[in-house]
Amino acid sequence: MSLHSAPAAPKYCKTIPVLPLTPEAFSAFGQVIQAYGNHTAAPPGTKITPANQGSATKFHKLSLLESSYPAGSGASAGLSVYRCNPTEIVNGSVELKVLERHPYTNQAFIPMGGGGVQGDEVLKEPNAYLVVVAHNGPDDKPDLSTLRAFVASAGQGIMYNTAIWHQPMTVLYKPMDFTCVETQIGNGDKEDCEILELEAGEGVIMLGLSC
Repeated sequence: MSLHSAPAAPKYCKTIPVLPLTPEAFSAFGQVIQAYGNHTAAPPGTKITPANQGSATKFHKLSLLESSYPAGSGASAGLSVYRCNPTEIVNGSVELKVLERHPYTNQAFIPMGGGGVQGDEVLKEPNAYLVVVAHNGPDDKPDLSTLRAFVASAGQGIMYNTAIWHQPMTVLYKPMDFTCVETQIGNGDKEDCEILELEAGEGVIMLGLSC
């Protein structure tokens, strides 16, 4: 007889449908950062003006930077770059394993195109990534009943609101680079980032790309 107990069977297995990312659907969790060919599709109240002697259009302040770190923490705002490799897709779904949050700041990710992909390779497959979010629950953990999943294109950036639980950047199909706009201390402390690994015994959540 083994001295090690068998792992607990999952309490449930459910699939969360992955929906197209829109400002309206994402508004409870953050902001979508993108341009709009049809200006009436921009979020209400968005200031839109001509720029660069008429050769461009500026969509003003689609999201504002916020932070509430304790005084003396040494946090500062800056730009970082993430190079993200594609996640594993099994039977049209991606398993959700980890959620994280930033308790004192919001955080933006702006696609820069395909990470390490050059020339004609860029045109062979669409660049896309998952945006998975949840509100905090009464136990100070993610409220999985509020879990939402979206698929974003390379023409869409996102800003997570402060303390919103979210899946780490999850790229589909091909590598992508992202500029990350964030405020942080940068010492690895949980004041910058809290990470929660979902236990198998709590249930398996699949993100259904074909839903």
